Amino acid sequence: MYKMLIVENDNFLKELLTEYFNDSEKYKVVASITDASLAPSICFELGVDVALLDICTDDGNYGGIIAGTKIKRDYPHIKVILMTGIPESNFIAEAHSGKIDSFLYKSDTITNLYNVVEATMAGENIWPEESNQFSRSDISLSNREKEVARLICCNCLTRMEISEQLGISPNSVKTITSRIFVKVGVDNARELMKFMLANDFFIPEE
Repeated sequence: MYKMLIVENDNFLKELLTEYFNDSEKYKVVASITDASLAPSICFELGVDVALLDICTDDGNYGGIIAGTKIKRDYPHIKVILMTGIPESNFIAEAHSGKIDSFLYKSDTITNLYNVVEATMAGENIWPEESNQFSRSDISLSNREKEVARLICCNCLTRMEISEQLGISPNSVKTITSRIFVKVGVDNARELMKFMLANDFFIPEE
């Protein structure tokens, strides 16, 4: 079983990732933290095999890149995977310079994230293509879709509750929700909430 370190700024996503990888029975999350500056010492002390690092963490701007670079310099046998919800091209260049093993966007599903970890542990290097970089501007929701998505993600309302609040039928809510799922590329409300959270996709009030 591989020992994994997770560094993630958001506690909800950190717990979600920890639970997912522990349930795989192939990885044991030996530490999950929000401060990337602690990652190199934890890797050494706990004998970590793979580190999954968020780029923007509690220790300051781009702490994941700095920590990942130190880990690869001092412990080159450890696999380091960077993840971010912010599509900035300089991140990839800096990650390459730091000898990082793989890089992905948090807009990917958790299953794809797991597959990237698996491929990296098998010796592959996974990097996003320029054409596949995520941008919030790629997702165009109508005002009604934004309204429904906000009620799902921010208010945690059920279909019936949304129907009553907006004065539309439950079937209309179902249709609108289905369109949102298709546009965002998720299968259910839980995945939608995770996606919005991971990508800082805050839906403004109209």
